[in-house]
Amino acid sequence: MSDTLMRQWQMLRLIPRHPSKISTTQLIHSLADDGFKTTPRTLQRDLTRLSAVYPLLCDDRDKPYGWSWSADANVHEVPGIDSDTALAFYLAEKHLEPMLPRTTMKRLGPHFRRAKEVLDQADADKGNPAWRNKVRVLHRGPGLKTPAIVPEVQTAVYNALLRNRRLDVHYLRRGEVDTKHYELNPLGLVLKDGLFYLVCSMWDYEDIRLLTLHRMQAASVMDIPCTAPDNFDLDSYIESGELDFAVGGSIKLKARISNQVAIHLQERPLHEDQTLTECDDGDYILESTTQDTNELRWWLLGFGSNVEVLKPSELREEFWKISQQMHTTYSEE
Repeated sequence: MSDTLMRQWQMLRLIPRHPSKISTTQLIHSLADDGFKTTPRTLQRDLTRLSAVYPLLCDDRDKPYGWSWSADANVHEVPGIDSDTALAFYLAEKHLEPMLPRTTMKRLGPHFRRAKEVLDQADADKGNPAWRNKVRVLHRGPGLKTPAIVPEVQTAVYNALLRNRRLDVHYLRRGEVDTKHYELNPLGLVLKDGLFYLVCSMWDYEDIRLLTLHRMQAASVMDIPCTAPDNFDLDSYIESGELDFAVGGSIKLKARISNQVAIHLQERPLHEDQTLTECDDGDYILESTTQDTNELRWWLLGFGSNVEVLKPSELREEFWKISQQMHTTYSEE
């Protein structure tokens, strides 16, 4: 490969996508850092020739002039994108969109389009329908609609997390009609069951709070550094069960379960110490460490009469009361 071709290829790699741009002076310095020495005249000649072939734009409204790829330019890769990479981009577009800022999704648009082209072409060669029309991802439970988030709020939250800055937020608490003002230290963002939870602290307090983004009516990034509680770790916080609406700490759950539930838990254990002991009548005794949370209660109740809680005794008593209340409710005419 000639030095000219290598220089031109490296130059194309250095040029950003619109609206970002790079000046010819910056290009010359960057090329020199990569071992390609050139003159302004040669560089300008290369840019002029390449812009006749590739969708390159020159912003000549003021000096220094800036060069960029067109915002909707196709992605040019060497080596070309393979089907595995295309699949990853396709799934990322489908399932990461709620997590990513709109500006990021827009910048990734050419990569997503190229991924679809690669997948469609691979299937077209075999005379089959497009691969992306054959795969779907479903979630457990009824298809509850995701609440809308004010776009400016989402952008502010992402920027605050990225820049490690505080947030000024107007928040509408559940069941109230007037918003409340908070100064938040954003510590993490968690997407669970279609809801965005901002893990944060308020002002200079160290108590960890959970606020949903869809209840934020307005948010702006403050020019104040975010202060995190000592030794805070997002993964440890999640493991503590707070996002499952913790009631207590870790417990040893013991329950009598049906064969169908046992099969489910053999495939997806509650904990690494889980044991299942078969009874004479075909049921099983489940014993496992788990977090004492409301999420655990909702999950167990979902199995109905296929689960009988034996221990802890407090949890068994709680389920007995629930069953009595349900019996009363369903006994009424």
